[in-house]
Amino acid sequence: MDHDHQHGKSDIPEGAETAKDPVCGMTVAVGPDTRQAAFEGKPFHFCSENCQTKFEGDPWFYASGRAEGRKNAAPANVQYTCPMHPEIVRDAPGPCPICGMALEPVLPSDEPSDELTDFTRRMWISATAAVPLIVLTMGELVGLPVRDWIGHQVASYLEFVLATPIVLWAALPFFKRGWDSVINRSPNMWTLISLGVAAAYLYSIVATFLPGVFPEVYRMGQGVGTYFEAAVVIIALVFVGQVLELRARERTGDAIRALLDLAPKTARRILSDGTEYDAPLENIMEGDRLRVRPGDAVPVDGVVIEGRSSLDESMLTGEAMPVEKGSGDAVTGATINKNGSLVIKAGKRRLSGDTARQATSPEVKDLRSESLALKDCVADLTLENRLLKNA
Repeated sequence: MDHDHQHGKSDIPEGAETAKDPVCGMTVAVGPDTRQAAFEGKPFHFCSENCQTKFEGDPWFYASGRAEGRKNAAPANVQYTCPMHPEIVRDAPGPCPICGMALEPVLPSDEPSDELTDFTRRMWISATAAVPLIVLTMGELVGLPVRDWIGHQVASYLEFVLATPIVLWAALPFFKRGWDSVINRSPNMWTLISLGVAAAYLYSIVATFLPGVFPEVYRMGQGVGTYFEAAVVIIALVFVGQVLELRARERTGDAIRALLDLAPKTARRILSDGTEYDAPLENIMEGDRLRVRPGDAVPVDGVVIEGRSSLDESMLTGEAMPVEKGSGDAVTGATINKNGSLVIKAGKRRLSGDTARQATSPEVKDLRSESLALKDCVADLTLENRLLKNA
């Protein structure tokens, strides 16, 4: 964990010799107990063991001042897209204006899905409430006439108590998405679910507390029938479907993260004097010259400036044949160098991010959708041919 940098010059005794930590930029007092390391005969002092460890992992990067470029670089904007409508791209999370699904980060992270956690909790609570509601309304079908034992009116009150928190709390995301579909003039399944659940719940409230407003034909036995259990069961079943879908999408994210993990953790940087050394991938900046040896993975996206080799790009294209690369050709991070040695110029800080973007880009998603549609078309044609043969 990073150390705390809240202390500053006020903690340094007046008149004490000071130095600037090359890693975090903090001013530290130089003394016998101050952490220090030397590079090319020059001493450097550090505020903590963490900064010293980072410096020793890549001393040239910090001693040359190259790290300042990374500090001043603007952070990459996290963008969010809809799994079903990839043309929707937003800079903040929220529901899709077309289908109402929660937007996902274009680049998957290792963080657990808040929506999956929330929907799983709501699903179990809804299912727990649905069981006694079904027993109250349909128990007599399995030899449990609970409604007859306690009376119709008392059973209706119990149904109201059980259904109200499910409809007003658990189903709240459904109503929000349904309302958004109306605002955006884009009716979808959330519109239907919201209308169905709301109609069943409101009708049942009136039937429970104001049964006299209904005509006599609406009465069944001791009172007017209610639909509390239908509303809650619908909510529970929709949550089951949503949880299964979110888990499937999370597994897709795991596959993309595995793709990102193919990138190496270090890159072989070439200095101006021809010296080479392995630097942490996070310290690679745009314009750095990097050596890619035979059998190594390309650390970052860039352009070949020296050498010739063939790269295995099957993880991107699915094509098994290696692709020849020479001076001026672009290379993609995480692809494998087969036989020759290359010197590349690192491109803009992407760190194989484009690989993930390609895997989640609208074009790729459109191709997947088209392939599924083609698959359905082929299946229909096959069925028609079988029917014709049997005719």
